[in-house]
Amino acid sequence: MATHRVETRLSETTIRELDGWRSGRTPSPSRSEAIELLLEERLCRGQTEARPARPASHRYPAADRLAATYVLERVSGFGPVKFREMHGAGVDPQVAINSPDRLPFRGRTGDKLRLAIRNLSDADVMAGRSRAIEQLERASSCAASILVHGDAEYPRRVYESNNPVPVLYVRGDPNIWQGSGSVAVVGSRMTRDPYETCARNFASTAARKGIIVVSGFAIGADSIGHKAACNAGGRTICVMPCGLDKVFPPENRSLWDDLVAYRGAVFVSEFGFGQRASSLSLRKRNKLIVAFAQGVVIAQSATDGGAMNAYRFGRDQKKPIATFRADGSMYTTGNAAISESNEIRDVTFEVAANGSAYEAWLDGLSSWI
Repeated sequence: MATHRVETRLSETTIRELDGWRSGRTPSPSRSEAIELLLEERLCRGQTEARPARPASHRYPAADRLAATYVLERVSGFGPVKFREMHGAGVDPQVAINSPDRLPFRGRTGDKLRLAIRNLSDADVMAGRSRAIEQLERASSCAASILVHGDAEYPRRVYESNNPVPVLYVRGDPNIWQGSGSVAVVGSRMTRDPYETCARNFASTAARKGIIVVSGFAIGADSIGHKAACNAGGRTICVMPCGLDKVFPPENRSLWDDLVAYRGAVFVSEFGFGQRASSLSLRKRNKLIVAFAQGVVIAQSATDGGAMNAYRFGRDQKKPIATFRADGSMYTTGNAAISESNEIRDVTFEVAANGSAYEAWLDGLSSWI
């Protein structure tokens, strides 16, 4: 690995304190070495200090492993599937950084990734360590978990999807998705009757069958699905487009408070604490929703609606898709497009459908996937 001087932008007061700390060590380290030593000391404390207040259901990776994962995320081309291939080959992120020749990737892509890792700077490594410490501390303060590949609680469906994100942040008990079926219920923020009632009845039916309702916590169809699952005494996964220390959208603050207190709800994000929602993170959120689910239900959407991203991701991930009969308005042009796709596993429910029609489709999900 190339050696680079770590650039610092510290206040004069901080620099004086740092230099005083350096002068007390023999031999006296350089300023950049001192910063690294201090970070390493904090890293070790984060790994070894007892945290008696942490519930048993909260899980955290070793700080060194999380730091190495963050460093690899900075390498261009090192996406979720590459992380899964690396894990499948038994190569730990720390090993990958220290011994890139052990990576299982072949051809020009593998050569480029190994070269990029060798060219990582000390500043890159330091940034990964600093971020790991920060995220672990913030997870602990939020009573949240951080899951990585290899963790027993990391969701199997996400790991086996085409979007096995290397780090998941979780508020709530990740055990709720173990050994259970799941279905995504998404749609327009402007979902109105009869589609509001359709989405509510479908989500209630799924929840009563023990199937987890997955959605993105948005206004409209997403919130309808989450609420229906909880009102039926079921379980729901809220996939967020931001850090789990932020409520998005803010209009859903009351629902957030209710679901944080509800044992059958869990919040999940691929975005670290402190990160705000953006157009890109909203799109990625839809992809993760689909990765969690065995099938996708589009309650109501125009063809240019955000819910159609979930439809397209469902296609990419070869998941069964269901929707409700379009009413001929501009607000259900997405429903109409799905109905006209003629995919063999797609279903269009009539708006007057009863629970038996939903149950029949839900019963087929496990055999289709």
